[in-house]
Amino acid sequence: MMRGSNSSKVEPRSPASRIERGLEERVGWWDRLLDRPVLWALIAIVGTSMLVLPRVGSGPPEWEPGDVASFDLVIPFDISLRDEAATEAARAEARESVVPVYDLEPRLRIDIEEQLHVFFAACRDALTEQNTDLVAPGALTDFVETDPMLKIMESASCSEKLEEALVDVVDVAARRNIVDDRRALERRGENGVMLRNLASGSERVVPLSTLSDAIDIRRDLEQVLRAELLERPAVARRWIKKTVDFLAVNLAPNLVYNRGETAQRARLAAEKVVPRSRELRRGQVLIRRGDTVTPEVAETLRVFRRERLDTNNLSQISGIVLLVCLLVIGWWPALRLVSPTAELRLRLSMMFILVLLFTAANRLGLFLATAIAFNAQGSALSTAEIYFWALPFAAGPATVLVLIGMQPAFVFAVFGAGVAGIMLGGDFPMTAYALASGVIAALAARRSRDRASLSRVGLVVGAANVSLMFVIELYRGISDSPVSLAFAALFAFVGGPLSVGVVSFLLPVFESMFGITTATRLLELSNQNLPLLKRLSLEAPGTYQHSLAVGNLAEAGAEAIGANSLLLRVCAYYHDVGKLVKPDYFVENQRSGNPHDGLAPSMSALVIQSHVKEGLEMAREAGLPLSIRQGIATHHGTKLIRYFFNKANERSIDEKSAVRESDYRYSGPKPHTKELGILLLADAVEAAARTLEVPTTGKLQAMIDKIFSNDLEDGQLDDCDLTFSELDKVASAFLWVLTSMYHHRIDYPGFDFNRRQGRRDSNSYQVGETAVSAGS
Repeated sequence: MMRGSNSSKVEPRSPASRIERGLEERVGWWDRLLDRPVLWALIAIVGTSMLVLPRVGSGPPEWEPGDVASFDLVIPFDISLRDEAATEAARAEARESVVPVYDLEPRLRIDIEEQLHVFFAACRDALTEQNTDLVAPGALTDFVETDPMLKIMESASCSEKLEEALVDVVDVAARRNIVDDRRALERRGENGVMLRNLASGSERVVPLSTLSDAIDIRRDLEQVLRAELLERPAVARRWIKKTVDFLAVNLAPNLVYNRGETAQRARLAAEKVVPRSRELRRGQVLIRRGDTVTPEVAETLRVFRRERLDTNNLSQISGIVLLVCLLVIGWWPALRLVSPTAELRLRLSMMFILVLLFTAANRLGLFLATAIAFNAQGSALSTAEIYFWALPFAAGPATVLVLIGMQPAFVFAVFGAGVAGIMLGGDFPMTAYALASGVIAALAARRSRDRASLSRVGLVVGAANVSLMFVIELYRGISDSPVSLAFAALFAFVGGPLSVGVVSFLLPVFESMFGITTATRLLELSNQNLPLLKRLSLEAPGTYQHSLAVGNLAEAGAEAIGANSLLLRVCAYYHDVGKLVKPDYFVENQRSGNPHDGLAPSMSALVIQSHVKEGLEMAREAGLPLSIRQGIATHHGTKLIRYFFNKANERSIDEKSAVRESDYRYSGPKPHTKELGILLLADAVEAAARTLEVPTTGKLQAMIDKIFSNDLEDGQLDDCDLTFSELDKVASAFLWVLTSMYHHRIDYPGFDFNRRQGRRDSNSYQVGETAVSAGS
């Protein structure tokens, strides 16, 4: 029961857990999303691809024929629009140019003549056998209505002359070509006729005059047959009527119009027509204000809107998507070279988000530029290109510079220029302008530490943009008017401050979104009038002065090895804020009496240790970023509090009790970066330097070496990647700062400040006496 009762009690939070709570970051759904760079890469590829498809601007107004134009409509940039009316006219002309196809079947004549020979041969065979029944010969052919003809043949005794006369007549008629409709042939064949010989497979275009004697099977055939038969002596006049009827019913057209083939050739000819287009030049006035919209203008506006909103063909879309994929995937090797392994996933996700956001910003800029151009008055302001100079191409690289560094900023400038080039349809001069503007912004902002200096960067970028604009116009040949050039220079200059304005607006958002402490944020935190630092200067002035001195040391050490000096200085300002809870328990704040004199060594050690935990909680409540809280947690590592540990050992000898070293060590953790390692060393060196009565250079050097050696032997620097060469540089920087702080000055003439006074001068005023007495 006793064990169960004890186990049910709520145990107090251990020191280690309090430190963990001070260092922990809230891991919500957004943090989990940021840990998935592949997801953000896919989102960036899809989103960027959709944004860069060339659909610039909102397009012209939706005016209908008969409407009155409310403003001058000026074409904002050179564009080629499809002319559907001209294209359709060209296609109609191509269809009309196709000559009609007529199939010539020469085998039809041969077939009729062969059947006539068979017909007469069978007739003669029947007469030779004394068979008067002449029905059998008709069954041997495909002829129809043969009975009247059989009687004529019987009367002529199936003579060969009659046979030859009929064959000659058929041959004459077939060679003149028999058609089903001669009038249709004359109508269709004004430009010629395509004769396609079905027997040989050849074809040729012949003029209509070549077919002028063609026979219309319905109107002319019987007349032609009658005329030809009258010229044949073998054909008696009384037989002509029935012979004409026989031949007319068994003859078929041998020149036939092929409607399907003609239509197919007309369709193919129309498909080969290249779509016609109209070239609209930048600055061209399409319609004046107050003019009535004509059907032609309305059609042009409709085609213009459709052209701007059309989705491009599959090959172009595929090319854009693949190019965007290459630009996005290229961030992996680029960031791997400059990012710590622990931060690579976050930086990749952050970069993909920035890529998408700034691509959307550029798309919005293009949209607004085109929309403004369509509604602007005057030719100088009615071109979208003049507003393109003001687009904030420099905002992305400048933002990446502040958030990550110089090299990623250059890469982002290249990416932004590539995306801008795709958006602008491969405009090389504007792509070069976007690249140069981004690079110049990154170079100009590399030393900016606050928002005021960013404003100066905007002026530099604006001036550079103007120079770039004139260079590009020279490259293009300066086709614009002086007024247009002046406006272009104005907008190019505005692009600089506009880019910086975008950066200044978005930086606090990105700092919060990605949990990044930028140099600008660090400078804001270094303000000595902030509540926490102000309290430290008033309630723990000794600790405050110690923090300032540690900041000087840490900054010098960081600069010596190329570490983040600004971060170290700010960490130094806040590393001992936990002493605000019990400032009098720390020697630098004591004026009279030492509270530790009445405490056991173990209790004093707990009080000293607690300033780390208290500092973490105060920092968390004040909203200090993780990088500052890490400095608070690690500035002592797991060091031993030697003074109270030795005092406890002295007591333990008398009391014959054991002392655990772990009770007199800080809870840690140990420093895990170069900056935190330098902070630990600077804190110890500054405190030890104040114990030297005569801080000569030799003593300072020996003290620094001793502290560095002890921390190395104690393993306090095991987790950070400081090399011995870097430690040597840090030690030299510390020595230089300390010798500057504790430099010797010559004596003031007439004053002996080192003279020991046995008693106070009776007539002298004791400066600070009231304050000292009040403090006591």
